[in-house]
Amino acid sequence: MSDKNDDRTPGDDSDDGDQNPFEQMFGMVFGPGGQGFPFGAGGQAGGGGMPFDPSMLQGMIGQLQGMLSGGDPKAAAQRVIDQNVPTPDPAISAELSKNTADAFRLAELWLERVTDPATDVAEPQALNRAAWAKGSLDEWRRVADPVRRNMSESMVEGLGEQLPPEMAQLMSGAGQMINSMSQSMFSLQIGEAVAALSGAVLSGTEFGLPLFGHSPVLVEANLPGAAAEMEVDPSQLRIWLAARELAHLWLFAQNPWLRGHVETALAKYAAGVQVDLSRIQDAAASGDPAEMQRMSEDLRSGLLAPQTTESQKEALSALENLLSVIAGWSDVVVYSACEALEDRDAIREALRSRSASESEAEAAFASHIGFSLRPRRLRDAAALFTFLEQKSGPESRDGVFHHPDVLPTTQDLDDPLGYEERRRSDWSSESSLDEALERILREADEPGGETSGGDALRDGDDTPGDEGTGDRGDSSSDD
Repeated sequence: MSDKNDDRTPGDDSDDGDQNPFEQMFGMVFGPGGQGFPFGAGGQAGGGGMPFDPSMLQGMIGQLQGMLSGGDPKAAAQRVIDQNVPTPDPAISAELSKNTADAFRLAELWLERVTDPATDVAEPQALNRAAWAKGSLDEWRRVADPVRRNMSESMVEGLGEQLPPEMAQLMSGAGQMINSMSQSMFSLQIGEAVAALSGAVLSGTEFGLPLFGHSPVLVEANLPGAAAEMEVDPSQLRIWLAARELAHLWLFAQNPWLRGHVETALAKYAAGVQVDLSRIQDAAASGDPAEMQRMSEDLRSGLLAPQTTESQKEALSALENLLSVIAGWSDVVVYSACEALEDRDAIREALRSRSASESEAEAAFASHIGFSLRPRRLRDAAALFTFLEQKSGPESRDGVFHHPDVLPTTQDLDDPLGYEERRRSDWSSESSLDEALERILREADEPGGETSGGDALRDGDDTPGDEGTGDRGDSSSDD
């Protein structure tokens, strides 16, 4: 991209020293205004691209520049948050901060009676909407980055497929430009989406991820409205939410692999991301300034949202099941811990209903970012953990998270009563493998029982300082 003159069309004497990179990229798609295309009369793209008025292209490029010229993507996203967080959003008073701290202290005492605590949890925070949105922004950007990267790669691939062979060199240098553009667009989209979510979210781990690290968080600005909607006492709802927040953080702290497991499930979904450029092409072909204006607005509201394929549907199902398992476990644990709350049944049912439906803000988030973090099978997962708790005690309930291999699957959520039987079969199979390996080692030590496999195992065990192993190694050498 640095040597523009090499990519100019022969016979084109125009000075492109000030050529805008957006003109180059969109010129590659639309024809007029792009370098390397021989244009016919009347603005027709003779060697590729589509009929287009160059002045309209310039207008679109100007709109895109204005939209994306935010400098630092994170700073631009924060500005979008400031502009879009639902108001009024007053600062958190000292009284609200004290109420939050008291709720967490009580919730901690109650939780310790029903599950093992974690020691590395920070001091709780009471936040308003803007503070939640800005505080979680970095984590949202990191979590969504696999989607952004694959969208960017898909854009490069899609544009490359539309270029004639002689333009391949130009496209090879456009990847960085497109990546930078996708970062800007995605940051703006995340800013808008997180700002919308901030109007209803109640805690830091509501979506199954510890967005604030080790810090437990309550969004006090939204708690009174949520309590009124649920028709429950706000103080009791605060205690329940504090217990749920701590339960989530304890779970992730005691099982460090779990967070990576959730992110891997999301990355598998992101791997199938594709970008549909047909809407851009349709807008360009129409030659309608109003259509171009709508397209430039759509770029910020999900025009480049991932297209759902069959493999992505499977990946999303796996992600939703995993989030449901996490939410189902905390539902059961918190219900046991909050036995003293008069409204605990009403609170539990209201929060379950809330988890089962997607709010307008969450729908907007999914359209902007391309995925949803709603635990749609919370009730099924809770039924499984209730069964394990009643049948084998809290240890069996919590033991589900001791290893990824024993996490409940879709089949387990469909049939909770068969979970232990299926796992028992798996464990039996593993025991058989262990017994077979032990038999191989035992036969290798017996006279006349040495095989090439036994020699290899003994050689691998010939560790200096281990006399028993050394004797076996000497025997092998004598043979």
